[in-house]
Amino acid sequence: MSTASAAPRLKFLDTTLYAVVAAIGFRWLPVAAAVGPASLPLWVLAFFTFYIPLSVATVELTSRFAGGGSLYGWTRGTFGPLAGFVCGWFYWISLFPYFAGIVYFLSGVVLSAFGVAKPPPMLFLGLSVAIIAAVSALQLLGLRFGKWFTNLGGAGTWLVFGFLVAAAIVLVARGASATDFAASSYVAPFNFDTAILWGTIVFAICGSETLAFLRDEIEGGLATIIRALAWLGVAVMLIYMAGTATMLVILPKAQLTRLSGLPDALTAAFAHVGYPSLATIALALFALSNAGGLTAWFTIATRLPEQAGIDNFLPPVFARRNARTGAPTFAILFQAALTIVMIVLGQAGEGAAAAYDFLVAMSVLTTCIPYIFVFAVYLARKRWPHAAHAWLPPGGARMGLFLGFIGLVSTAIATACTLIPSSNDEHPLASFLKIVIASGTMLVVGLVCYGLGARRARSTLAG
Repeated sequence: MSTASAAPRLKFLDTTLYAVVAAIGFRWLPVAAAVGPASLPLWVLAFFTFYIPLSVATVELTSRFAGGGSLYGWTRGTFGPLAGFVCGWFYWISLFPYFAGIVYFLSGVVLSAFGVAKPPPMLFLGLSVAIIAAVSALQLLGLRFGKWFTNLGGAGTWLVFGFLVAAAIVLVARGASATDFAASSYVAPFNFDTAILWGTIVFAICGSETLAFLRDEIEGGLATIIRALAWLGVAVMLIYMAGTATMLVILPKAQLTRLSGLPDALTAAFAHVGYPSLATIALALFALSNAGGLTAWFTIATRLPEQAGIDNFLPPVFARRNARTGAPTFAILFQAALTIVMIVLGQAGEGAAAAYDFLVAMSVLTTCIPYIFVFAVYLARKRWPHAAHAWLPPGGARMGLFLGFIGLVSTAIATACTLIPSSNDEHPLASFLKIVIASGTMLVVGLVCYGLGARRARSTLAG
């Protein structure tokens, strides 16, 4: 098996920008802003009940386990190989509808920049495949080169945020805010929109655990991860809170759409302040930010099949890395092919918006399941003897137990929220069954892979 050098490739700034571009997605701002100012307290609630517990669990579990693997290794080492495989399998598989969804979103941004208001499905499909091909080619060059694209994506995130805030400040100064914040309600209604928003917000701020996958490739190891997660927490609160507010300053919530809300907001913002030409630059930076996020998660996704390949649950070819670039070549090419399949399936018989909604719902549901495993592992590990080298949060073991429980509850609620049908859905039962059947199929395929891998391992031992 060919492996690459384990020399650290990511410094503190690389690590922080990587975390920012992986954990923060501007495409969630219109989803939150569409609910109005009532979404702002939900961001705060999610930060304290999900982001902080997940970050604390990530740091402590990383300190307790050596090497990479992240939640796959944590679960396997605590609950056994089957639980570890199911956790890692859902985490890995959940990324494919996410990849397909973000590629669809990127395609919408690109087409919007060229003034294509209602593109035909095949144009969406062709552009999406081209984006995946470009990202895969970059991944094959290895992390040493790929990190620069995620760095650019992180920089693009901050620049787009700056553009939005500057435009909002000008509009507020002119008395032209699209939302009257003083007269608005900040209590979210108890309905479908709020339910799906909670699931989406939890999904939007996940990503702390990605740094654990890269522990051996981060200069400074755990200490750098802790610093990067602290700065990421500041970025999450600042960008999501202020970003949602600026969206509502620029456009009324009724005009915000899931698939193209931010491009519309950027275009409207610069038209309102008298600089419409700047919208093109802002859209380009926005696309760069999303592409950086796609690249970051694409890198993380290759680590799970690599670990499973090492453990013989997936064919060993998944564990092989290019000796020169350090890239897991087969895993990257396999991911690219599977993402394209997911894009085609998501598009089949649907319009762009319907396909996007399905992909987002699939991503949120299948992503929340592994986080339930993570918090269950964290709570279970709190009962184990404390290792001398293990990190503890401020407040010690009791605070850790409290945060683990809060994180588990918030994740379970988010999981349930993804299954609530929309009041506007003409076929709610069909939509529900589509997600459940797709998730069940994923589980069955995973169990088959596990069974074949276990049999292969037994045969190897017997031989």
